[in-house]
Amino acid sequence: MTSWFLATVIAALGPLSDVERGMAAYGAGNFDAARAAFTAALDEPGVAPGPILYNIGNCAYRQGRHAEAVLFYRRALLRMPRDGEVAFNLRRTEAHLGVEGPSDPSLLAMALGAVDALTPGESIALVGILQALGFFALLIWRRRRGVRVLMGAVVLLALLIGGRLVYRQWYAPPSGVVLEEEITLRAEPHASHPATVALRAGEVVTVEESSDRWMRVVHPRGAGWTRRVGVGVVD
Repeated sequence: MTSWFLATVIAALGPLSDVERGMAAYGAGNFDAARAAFTAALDEPGVAPGPILYNIGNCAYRQGRHAEAVLFYRRALLRMPRDGEVAFNLRRTEAHLGVEGPSDPSLLAMALGAVDALTPGESIALVGILQALGFFALLIWRRRRGVRVLMGAVVLLALLIGGRLVYRQWYAPPSGVVLEEEITLRAEPHASHPATVALRAGEVVTVEESSDRWMRVVHPRGAGWTRRVGVGVVD
């Protein structure tokens, strides 16, 4: 009787969406089913991919697939650059893998990081505001040299932010995450060439070039070719 009643209620509520199925499976501790449902949800029209990618990262972490979790957290952060929860889980997972970011980033790196934390829409709005402010102030106080210099700097800052946005959207090479326990970089895309650098799971690289089987990546410790299956692209 109880089973019939529950089935009737579920039927009345209608079929669950992939996101709802994923949340239900995750809450029940069935992380394989949850990940499959969240992955299917990425194809649903109108679904924001950022939170879904974050949920897939959580599933991967619970499955013990920590390098894959790093990949999906970074994909989520690409779409939600100021989400503190995603950033926290990313740092925690990288620490679990023994991967650390730069301990003392330069002022330039911090400035670029602040700009990159803006969404494209926010960057465009900020550029417009800074340019309008600069040109408006130049028209009103054009006889004051100090104001001209300051507002000229504001306009230049707007142009730099706009240039950074254009580079990030259309010209910046994608980053990648090492998925296998260890990969080796080689001077040429052939297994017969000696390995020059070894990278471990969770480390981040810049992807310069790729083919069906090989990928050329750059890391602070070196550059070279590695098997494509060993690196997940942050896209």
